[in-house]
Amino acid sequence: MNNKKAFSFVELIVSVTILSIISTIWFISYSSYLWDSRDSQRKSDLAQVWSALKVYKQKRWYYPPPGDNFELTYNWTGIVLQWKFNDNVRLNTLDRLPFDPKTKTSYFYSITKNAQEYEMAATLENEDSAIAIVNWTYKSVSKDILPGIILAIETPASWFAEIHSWTVNIGWDWSVNRNKFIFSEQNHNLAYNFVEPYESFTDGTSIDTILSELVAKNTYWQNTDYRSCIEIKESWKAIQKDWTSITYQIIDSTTWVLTNTWCIFN
Repeated sequence: MNNKKAFSFVELIVSVTILSIISTIWFISYSSYLWDSRDSQRKSDLAQVWSALKVYKQKRWYYPPPGDNFELTYNWTGIVLQWKFNDNVRLNTLDRLPFDPKTKTSYFYSITKNAQEYEMAATLENEDSAIAIVNWTYKSVSKDILPGIILAIETPASWFAEIHSWTVNIGWDWSVNRNKFIFSEQNHNLAYNFVEPYESFTDGTSIDTILSELVAKNTYWQNTDYRSCIEIKESWKAIQKDWTSITYQIIDSTTWVLTNTWCIFN
């Protein structure tokens, strides 16, 4: 009598299905673990850089410029230096320069022209969609002109190879560049995506829409230190525009509310 038993076709199908489900659950869980681990590393990197830059500025009174930087201008007046936190950043208060754990590329880094404020941007993988993470000391006094100091933008390879320097104008007639400002916890503009060659990403959303979302979430950091146009100028936060008034936000000395004020600097 033959007592050998074998799986029926139905049993095989059920077994394969169960194994597939288990494998899928394991893969999703493992992928989520990797995302969380790399995102934790990115946050840690930016926190370490913040501490190192703080010590550096206390000693030197300024932040180091980005490596191989280009210039952001408004009305062709230089206001920001930007590029990456790479090997050409001279920062002796940090043991090693960090890089993204997945792309192996340097984080974006930007400073105001007077080297007194900075922003640094990375991209978080996140389980649903990639979002920006920004570490900064910069606070805007003119959201209509300079709401941030770091853009999602790539250097033209030929220009970079030839002169290692270029400019990007963010005046009114160059609004496409204004729409590329990177803000923390936003997915409209990213320092880089996670598809090779890991380039900057922008979805084309207007700067007005982005700022409205930030203000609604109370995550837009505006400067509340100045009570007049003169104080803005004395703090080196003024942006010149050929005798034309520019809208700044200052604190009303009566209501203590940020108000829009036209300032002319000559």
